[in-house]
Amino acid sequence: MKPQLLRDVEPSDENGDRPDRPLTVADVDAIAEATAGRVVEIVAPPAATTFALVGARELARELGVSLDYVYSHAAELGGMRLGSGRRARIRFDLDRARLALQTPRKPPRGSRRR
Repeated sequence: MKPQLLRDVEPSDENGDRPDRPLTVADVDAIAEATAGRVVEIVAPPAATTFALVGARELARELGVSLDYVYSHAAELGGMRLGSGRRARIRFDLDRARLALQTPRKPPRGSRRR
């Protein structure tokens, strides 16, 4: 059975879903665009699942803090050493560091003020 072309389909009022006129090329284009946009929404991975490592300088710039702050709070910000030498580079996952900066820190135990 050969598929019907849009120009060969007669309008119908059976379900009330079809217009009183045949679809135009612009109609088909609009439907295709809307469908393609929805497909992209469905199959695209969420932005939060990306994992990219950045250096300390870039992290400081992104978070709006000093470079000294980044180095002194590297463990809290999720810093990872690349290598084992004295000058091993530290890299950070930007999403994790942002989350760490937004999360209130708990004071260490036994350091209450009196």
